[in-house]
Amino acid sequence: MREFRKKQKKLYKFMKSLIIFGAVFIFIYIGAQPYVQKASTAAAIVCGYVCDLLVIVNLCVIFSYYNKYGKSDRFLEVTEHEISDYGSYITSREKGDSASFISEMLCDFKNDGYAVTTDTEIDEFDFSIVAFKKKEFFYVADIQSLSRDDIIAYIDVVINDITVHNLKRSGNCVLCFVTDKAQENAVALSKMITPLGKKEQITIALAVVEPAEQKCYFLGNMETKCRAMIAEYVMHCKLPFSEKHIGDSHLPFQDELEERMRKFDIKQFKNGSFYAH
Repeated sequence: MREFRKKQKKLYKFMKSLIIFGAVFIFIYIGAQPYVQKASTAAAIVCGYVCDLLVIVNLCVIFSYYNKYGKSDRFLEVTEHEISDYGSYITSREKGDSASFISEMLCDFKNDGYAVTTDTEIDEFDFSIVAFKKKEFFYVADIQSLSRDDIIAYIDVVINDITVHNLKRSGNCVLCFVTDKAQENAVALSKMITPLGKKEQITIALAVVEPAEQKCYFLGNMETKCRAMIAEYVMHCKLPFSEKHIGDSHLPFQDELEERMRKFDIKQFKNGSFYAH
């Protein structure tokens, strides 16, 4: 991934420089064209051809850049944040059981004007809280021992509920799991961001909480609306996070993810055969 990013940055710098040079040359020529034409018709023709060539070359370079790097850029950006993020965070809510943690969250949602339903079943999956406000969606599930399979299944249910049942086409969603114990394979997915739509109109972020330990796992170093929602309703604190909110500095799954990303292949990514998680 690092080598891929280096090549991307080099091409981006070249593209940026070429665009600036082309724009400056063309604007200068537009102003000087009458004088060049008066001084030499041949020179004016040559300058016109140069302007046309610069436009064509710029378009080719831009197309080449976005064709090769455009689709992968957001994916790599999120993955880099996952790798460099703190392993876990410490919530400001008091230590306790899942029921008390969820009860406190419920009060906050109601106080902030969310439309809230409790103990809801969606497609045969149970949610302790489902909260909506404008383009903010919050789902809370209470699972005693959280596994990777639980997370994947619940993500599918949430996607279907937002897009099919509620017909939403844009917004930010947090899927929060409150658990006695999160298995390692579940923690490994906790920083994953799920975008929906070609322009990522809907974004789903995960938060995994162990109330008894006050531990919270989520992507906390990337500035997004979802992070702000997690900070307010899960962490129960304001941004930026202070030292008292920092838990583990790094976790093994982040090293594993970094190692996996060394094998990143743009062709596999484009045809859908490359997976980070």
